[in-house]
Amino acid sequence: MASATHSKRKLADATRPFVVTRSRLHRGHFAYLRGMVQGLAPSPLWERYLARDEGDSGDDAQVHRMSGWIRAQLIAAAVRGGDFGRARLLRLDLAPPREPALPALEDFAGERGLGDASEAEQLAAYESAFGTALARQRRRTRLLHRQLDAIAALEAQMAGQATREDGVEAWLIDSMAQRLVSAGVRTLGDLHATIAAGGAWWRRLRGIGVTKAAALERFVASHMATLGPLPKSAYSEAVEALPPASAEDAAEVSPWMPLERLALAPELDGSMGHFRASRDRCLLDASTDAEAIAAWIDAKGKASARPTPYAERPGLLTDTPRLTYTQLAYKKEAERLLLWAVLERRKALSSLTLEDATAYREFLLAPPPQWCGRPAQPRWKVSWRPLAGPLSPRSCTYALAAAGNLFAFLVDQGYLVGNPWRAVAPPCAVEHGPDIRRGFSHAQWQFLRQQLDELPPGLSAQRLEVALHLLHDTGLRLGELVAATCEDLTWECLPQPPKPPLEGWWLSVMGKGGRVRRVPVSTQWMTRLSQYLAARGLPDDPREAGEAALLGSLASYDRTVSAKGAASPKSGISASSLHRQLKGFFQHCALQSEATDVVAARALRRASCHWLRHTHVSHALDAGVPVQIVQQNVGHASLDTTTLYVRSEDVERLIAMQKFWSPLAEEGRIKDVEY
Repeated sequence: MASATHSKRKLADATRPFVVTRSRLHRGHFAYLRGMVQGLAPSPLWERYLARDEGDSGDDAQVHRMSGWIRAQLIAAAVRGGDFGRARLLRLDLAPPREPALPALEDFAGERGLGDASEAEQLAAYESAFGTALARQRRRTRLLHRQLDAIAALEAQMAGQATREDGVEAWLIDSMAQRLVSAGVRTLGDLHATIAAGGAWWRRLRGIGVTKAAALERFVASHMATLGPLPKSAYSEAVEALPPASAEDAAEVSPWMPLERLALAPELDGSMGHFRASRDRCLLDASTDAEAIAAWIDAKGKASARPTPYAERPGLLTDTPRLTYTQLAYKKEAERLLLWAVLERRKALSSLTLEDATAYREFLLAPPPQWCGRPAQPRWKVSWRPLAGPLSPRSCTYALAAAGNLFAFLVDQGYLVGNPWRAVAPPCAVEHGPDIRRGFSHAQWQFLRQQLDELPPGLSAQRLEVALHLLHDTGLRLGELVAATCEDLTWECLPQPPKPPLEGWWLSVMGKGGRVRRVPVSTQWMTRLSQYLAARGLPDDPREAGEAALLGSLASYDRTVSAKGAASPKSGISASSLHRQLKGFFQHCALQSEATDVVAARALRRASCHWLRHTHVSHALDAGVPVQIVQQNVGHASLDTTTLYVRSEDVERLIAMQKFWSPLAEEGRIKDVEY
């Protein structure tokens, strides 16, 4: 029996893929360690960053082991790179000390009777009382910032993609790396070239047999996007015979990389694209397809009245709130197309043919399962995928239109010779126009106002009140609202002879396509805005508040300092933050109405900021506002779009049919037949 068990164990060991790679840290490990060194609670950190790959956190010992393992990996990487100072820094435990926290300056001044003293005098007394503790705190803070910088620097090295210039010791275990270096194979580029030579290439390397060679070939093949593909003839018999490594056996980097992290071999990056136009006639500085995509995304941006200096602008292929919604949408489509070209068609974006374009349409409608992942995955996670599932015909049509727009731009700029997407038909005709059912009824709007009035007082509630009423009163888009400032408000006196001049407030916003429009706002809303500005510490007259955003970033009266220093009361809220606040309010309202109106609660849970835009159009038309004026206010490009909201014909039809269905009408028709 013992002999049989031993034989089975040997057989299992022989068939298990040999692991040659180091245990890799993904970005979740780095985020987890950053939170731990700053003293955050380990349980939520584990749940957010490690639960999917490591399972649920068991106990304090497991948390301690994970933190120690991550830190040990970083220290070892620093030592391999010869940075011993960084290694010593990473060994420091800079967790917050277990001692009573220092009192707030305001509390200290009250206890010492310094309430009427100047702030400078209060600070001097505070320094005198707690000087030693403050010095320790400042030293710990300086070291903590240096430690966080060290973690960020190592993250850029260790969580990135493999490149040809990387040393083999950065990716392979020490014993394997030493064997390769002793044979003159010092970089991953050298290893790729050695394997690509084909044949029994491993026989020239001492200490590497068939099993280890198969593991090395699998490793290089898994990084094809950056190291380059291996010719089929280069694969050894060992790779064909051995089963592929699973995610548990070898932690490899996912081939689905976000656009900002994608690094491609020359044969795939477009520098040698088959349909590249003559370089001397190209109007772009781009040498690769990714750089050309960046130029296209940049061109889709809109000019700002307060532009950021060019030298301070972030990279266009990075996730940044400076990108407009149009740019973000186009970036997503370009990223998906580029990944598909490289991974599915094994060619550069600039080498795609009409047949490829048609195949891409079918791919979007029925993508392979491995291309699909759970929605809203962080882009740095291995589980991130370009798709959540098959696209609807409408979404597919949009994706094809974006691809056609990209290629048309590249043709116009002399980067490509042609645009194959012009000949690709969309999957079906798409009905354009808003879904007018996504809006609030008059009763629901009154319920929202009632719930708004019952919120606890505070800056956050005031901001919500200002935003909610302006969105309902004007039908602004989310992006238009968060970009608006007090400078965009003007008080105007309009002549209307023989009557007295008409006075009122107007708000200028930049809508779709960079079109600027002026929208009238009510005096009632201006009163709310004045109170909100005063609560933020600004002049209550918007004409004196300058470039202050209509909606501020501060959510409470006492939040005066942020991680980056003093928070300006003029700074504005981001679109994503306002979206979350509105969604949270709608969820709150849904809970309040669930007991009495399940249908309304279900609608409130689906509601978003855009519902208020639909609501404005419907309510304005119901109140008798001419359809042309509503069109001008909301910025519809076509009057036909606004006309879709007009329900008067539907009302007449329903009244007529209800008369037809009524019992009295039915009785009358029966009598007519009897006579």
